[in-house]
Amino acid sequence: MHSWQPSKYLQDPQEYRQKHVSETTGQGKFALIVLNQPILIQRHLFENVWNNATYKFCADGGANRLYDLLGTDDERAKYLPDYIRGDLDSLRDSVKEYYVSKNVPVERVDDVVTTDFMKCVELVRVRDQQLDPAISSTISTGSPKQLIQEQQERLTTPLGIVALGGTGGRFDQSMSSIHYLYILNQERQATLISDESVIIVLETGKHEITCNLDIEGPTCGIIPVGSSEAMLTTTGLKWDVENWKSSFGTQISTSNALTGSRVTIETNAPVVWTTELKSG
Repeated sequence: MHSWQPSKYLQDPQEYRQKHVSETTGQGKFALIVLNQPILIQRHLFENVWNNATYKFCADGGANRLYDLLGTDDERAKYLPDYIRGDLDSLRDSVKEYYVSKNVPVERVDDVVTTDFMKCVELVRVRDQQLDPAISSTISTGSPKQLIQEQQERLTTPLGIVALGGTGGRFDQSMSSIHYLYILNQERQATLISDESVIIVLETGKHEITCNLDIEGPTCGIIPVGSSEAMLTTTGLKWDVENWKSSFGTQISTSNALTGSRVTIETNAPVVWTTELKSG
């Protein structure tokens, strides 16, 4: 049984750290990638996911969106990304100049095969191999080399990825974001958050999903994107199904509803699970 809490990244930072983060294994640590879509989620949810993230990256024009969200330079100085990366065809010159002045690295990558999203994913993969900040602090105090090596070996969990703004704009870009969720799901937990939805991919098997009803729901859906057909069995939904064939052109489960905080889904093919974010 695979366990999920897709909206946990939006929780209050103190609660998130207490419930989900392990300094020993790296569990619960994630990189936030801001994509080139308007940031329209509630301001306190944006602040939560930003403060919960271990790293913050902007994918090209995502830096424009971050800059525009924040009304003053004083505010912007509180939310500086760790890196801006992409082909930089969308990044405004004035925004680039501002972040460069704040010593934020800005890198142009002229790779036409990968999207700006995946160019930032490469930054995450690199940081999987780097020292945890807590371990770095032990180095500065002169910890023995053997102790440092042991601590490195204990950090076994790849960084999660939360992409902010993955859907809601052009349809082809939204589908590209879903496509990369499928790819990333093979190596780490990955989540898309838009102004109205939280989205994950469930691989073949049994899944238990814990929902935060203060943040998400009741509307939800199970969509067989990328599968010719999925056989679904669920509990915890208003309209549960058992051994139910779902495919495009026949039937799919959209506009379903949560009946509580716990949902189980069994599927014989990968599917997308999505819940709506509450508006206020």
